[in-house]
Amino acid sequence: MLLIIAVITLPALQMVWTSLQLTDETGVSHGFAGLANYQRLFAEPALAGVLSNTVVWVLLVVGVSIVAALGLAQFLNKRFFGRRLVRWALIVPWAASLVMTSTVWRYMLEGGNGIVNRFLMDLGLISTPIGWYQDPRYAFWSVVAVGIVVTIPFTTYVLLAGLQAIDPQVYEAGKMDGAGPWKAYRYITLPLLRPSLVIATILVTIYVFNSFPVIWVITGSNPGNFSDTTLTWAYKIAFREQLNTGEGAALSVINVLILVVVILLYLRAVDGDRERQSWLGRTWAALTGRLSERWGRSGSAGPVPAAASGRVRPRVWPRLRPVVLPLAGLLIAAFFLAPYAVMFLGSFKDGAELYAVPATYLPQNWEWSNWIDVWEVLPLGMLLRNSLIIAVASTALVLLIAVPAAYYTARNRFAGRTTFMKLVLITQVLAPVALVVGIYQEVVYVDGVNQYWAIVVVNAAFNLAFVTWIMNGQFAGVDVAIEEAAMMEGLGPVRRMLRIMLPVVRPGLVTALVFTFIQVWNEFVISLTVFNDPTNDRVTLPVGIQQLVGLNETNYQYLFVASLIATVPVVALFIAVERHLVGGLTAGSVK
Repeated sequence: MLLIIAVITLPALQMVWTSLQLTDETGVSHGFAGLANYQRLFAEPALAGVLSNTVVWVLLVVGVSIVAALGLAQFLNKRFFGRRLVRWALIVPWAASLVMTSTVWRYMLEGGNGIVNRFLMDLGLISTPIGWYQDPRYAFWSVVAVGIVVTIPFTTYVLLAGLQAIDPQVYEAGKMDGAGPWKAYRYITLPLLRPSLVIATILVTIYVFNSFPVIWVITGSNPGNFSDTTLTWAYKIAFREQLNTGEGAALSVINVLILVVVILLYLRAVDGDRERQSWLGRTWAALTGRLSERWGRSGSAGPVPAAASGRVRPRVWPRLRPVVLPLAGLLIAAFFLAPYAVMFLGSFKDGAELYAVPATYLPQNWEWSNWIDVWEVLPLGMLLRNSLIIAVASTALVLLIAVPAAYYTARNRFAGRTTFMKLVLITQVLAPVALVVGIYQEVVYVDGVNQYWAIVVVNAAFNLAFVTWIMNGQFAGVDVAIEEAAMMEGLGPVRRMLRIMLPVVRPGLVTALVFTFIQVWNEFVISLTVFNDPTNDRVTLPVGIQQLVGLNETNYQYLFVASLIATVPVVALFIAVERHLVGGLTAGSVK
């Protein structure tokens, strides 16, 4: 609780205070300014365009991702040859660092030498190359497309968890009533999937609103604000273009207020007793209720006798299914793995070939030496070392604090327990990028800039929520009789937790450990702001890679090698806990 207050609550308050101060380019306050920063912000010519971008960004990315994920989750819930490989393919964009994924997409969207242009020209869809992220007409829509692609996997897994929680006997009963696949999905699956869908929509909205690396890496170096959202623009105002932390803080306060509204919806959605009372729940219940009522009243819309259904249903599908489903799975896997295939092949090209017009699909000369030269061209050893130290230390601190807290809250009822758990949920959805101005000022105040301990504490604070929430659900799910037997043997609370409870909840503990490590390993915006001193070897891997993008000539081949070295172990860890991860993400909310 103290760590959350120190690293999240205090920076939020500091950010509000800074938005009311007159600050210079170094961030030093020169007195109270009242609402002058807000007035200056609302007078900015770019504000209307940035607000419009933000609304369109959230609506399009969330809407398309939810629709696509509904279909993908339903597809992956079927049994077919190669299903596990398809699910692993969806893990890659989710597990990989957004900085590294955005880097390869930036290369693919280049003008003359971009793979996307080469592919579209080969298909005859365009006649000349397009500067997808350089041209203001296409830049914003390009990052929207990338945002959708990288958001679909997470959304799919959350909805897949909801589908797998539906009792198969419900579908058997529907078949006996003559319900075909479409009616079963419409009148059985969607109503029962409603809690997961509500949670997924809110979580994805928060995730997309807080998404920073995709826009920053692909179009952050472009002049103007053609593709900025309020999040990236606030960072530019405070730390890049205007160096006005007061005005940047004002915009950040508005961003946090938007998140607070979404958080309130989230809190109502995850509260099992009040979920039916939320307007989202009532709306969805009304919609599905009308559909069910229509089914019951209309003979043509409702289920038909099984015998009639059997006469109409084509008999060809059972023969095609073993071929069509694996083939569709192969195409889906190829689509989501394509950027990483480009990254892999690009790591074996030389600089001239990477900038060749038109782009080449396969390396003409396989430059195996790139994998050796990268250690000299880039300070890769230093970047890996820093990221490893921070990730290991942050993960250890999170587990040290969160596991006992989760155990205590799961087994005890005390005054303030509900408030504590809601605070945990709030910090789960408040991303560091939303509070970056306040965090920066607090770190400066405690002389923690470019210090390991500061970045470790900040990362730990923002990951406490997930681990506390998932482990609380794990501990609460253990039969109390097991612990009572241990109490009869004279074991105290600490020994019961260590010797009895932790072995029982080991899958959840491993999931929490791996997920926290990966989150810290891939963290970008806080490291970019408070741990970014190349002269003293204080840079993390995602920041080091991003800083080499956008120069006059980017050495993509070395960036691809470094990205693969950093991504492959992370994806392997994600695959190892794939079966348990989604249950942890939705623990306490969908149950």
